[in-house]
Amino acid sequence: MKRTPYDVMETYLTEVGGKGRFELINELAHPDMVDEANQAFGGPPGRDGLIAHVKGFRRALDAPQFSIDRIVAGPDDVMAWWSFTGTHVGPWLNRAPTGNPVSGTVFSFFELREGRIARYRLWLCAMFDTPVVFDSSRPQLFDTQP
Repeated sequence: MKRTPYDVMETYLTEVGGKGRFELINELAHPDMVDEANQAFGGPPGRDGLIAHVKGFRRALDAPQFSIDRIVAGPDDVMAWWSFTGTHVGPWLNRAPTGNPVSGTVFSFFELREGRIARYRLWLCAMFDTPVVFDSSRPQLFDTQP
């Protein structure tokens, strides 16, 4: 099934991220795709890396809720502005689990090749006790408090 760039992002966020439907990764992403965030934390390459990325996020947050604010698509790329909430129950972003609510805003960017994900970049601001910012293009965590 051929999906538009908009559909690729929406399916990734709602079905893979939101519902844990990892079987869709084979349809959505190239085998050799690059997930910059996954690479920054030493995860596996390709589709396995994208699966590890989403599984890690879903293990860190109990019952994460997603809200898509906007998706903007071109012919070979797509960007989503989305938010999440959940309870911090697993290690994430170099933080031990707190059991506290956490929320965040994310900008996800897909470069597509032949209608499938070839590269994934993201910018994230997670609201822990202090905000943490992560930019996969410059893989470093920034705690906003000195």
